Amino acid sequence: MLHWLHYYRAQLNLALRRTDGAIAAYRDAFAANPRFAQAAAGIGFLEATREQWDASANAFQQALEINPSDADIWFDLGYVREKQNDDAAAIQCFERAVGLNRSLDRAWFGMGLVHRRRNDNEAAIRAFKIAANLQPMNPHALYELAMAQLALGNIEEVLRIIRKVAEFDPQMTSQLIRDTGQRPQEIQLQ
Repeated sequence: MLHWLHYYRAQLNLALRRTDGAIAAYRDAFAANPRFAQAAAGIGFLEATREQWDASANAFQQALEINPSDADIWFDLGYVREKQNDDAAAIQCFERAVGLNRSLDRAWFGMGLVHRRRNDNEAAIRAFKIAANLQPMNPHALYELAMAQLALGNIEEVLRIIRKVAEFDPQMTSQLIRDTGQRPQEIQLQ
């Protein structure tokens, strides 16, 4: 039970915006119960917010050793691996996350981003399509999908995506038109 006391102390420190205190409390919780994956994940999250990627990755790996079936932690580790420019590891983590939870749209999105960075636009399109289907009004997934389509020369798909985004996000629509080099008068927005 002592680990829960430390865990709640970490939560209080978070509420008070005391990151160092929260990390110390999570470490105390983890020391009190080395099987307490939530504490390790909490450390990983806070280290990521401070862009301490190695410390974050180590904490998430500890959490996954305890609970390897947590899709959210696999996503978190994938995010950190992406920030570390370890594309292969990031994709593996994102794939593991969606293998555990197919509806984890942010893992599909992250996977798409890494594929785009690697210039594998076909794989990026597959991932972004799933992310966009899971969150149909996510302008960021649709933006990235349009850019991957553009890289493959699929202009009709780009135009279709721009029209879809125009239904709910005028600012992203303008950005898409600008970034894809389209002419607004030719898109036929409704």
